[in-house]
Amino acid sequence: MTSAVDTTKTIYIILHGKKDFFEQVKEKLVLKGFKKEKMQNAHLDKAGNPGEYVAMIWPPMTPKEILVNEIIELPSKGGKNGERGENRGMGAWENVGQKDLYRIPLK
Repeated sequence: MTSAVDTTKTIYIILHGKKDFFEQVKEKLVLKGFKKEKMQNAHLDKAGNPGEYVAMIWPPMTPKEILVNEIIELPSKGGKNGERGENRGMGAWENVGQKDLYRIPLK
């Protein structure tokens, strides 16, 4: 059902401006096997690479969970790529193809 997750790869964390969740998200990801040294804040000017991961608190205004996705492909210059038809981010992340892996409750 879930893909094999390579927890040694980089995982980008998207907090929607809610920086107070950063430590909590990191702790939850460590419990799932991710390495703290491979965690970094996502930036609007550069998306991750295929095979890396994204952890995003959701929903943005009142987060209840962490969505963990695998980056499956970057957008082509001609438009949207990937498994998703809707935008899932802003800036460089706007049209990055992602595959849902699992959700982690914040509580």
